Amino acid sequence: MEQEIKQPKEDLKTKVNRLKEHVGDYVNTFTQIAKAKAVRGASNATAGIIIGVAAFFFAFFFLFFIGFGLGWWLGTLFNNMAAGFFAVAGFFLLLIGLMFALRKKVIVPMIQKMIISKVYE
Repeated sequence: MEQEIKQPKEDLKTKVNRLKEHVGDYVNTFTQIAKAKAVRGASNATAGIIIGVAAFFFAFFFLFFIGFGLGWWLGTLFNNMAAGFFAVAGFFLLLIGLMFALRKKVIVPMIQKMIISKVYE
């Protein structure tokens, strides 16, 4: 009779030990998955930032040379180089004002959505 009572207790201890091992494995696997997701998100965000910085520099030089060429062309049309460059400067000033006016409603939400989509990609 004592053996019958000891047998279920040993089975219960064995089952509890196995459960502890499975819970430990589960926690370890969950931690590894969370780390992998964090690394993937960080690498996507970093790649997006690097591409954004490179695109910014290319866009800057593109706009610089386009603006210079347009100013030169308008200067020859107006027969006054200064007037051509001032016209181009006025156009860029208009763009800056437009960006400043739309920053809270359009530009900032657009940038936020791009960052969030990169992190959760």
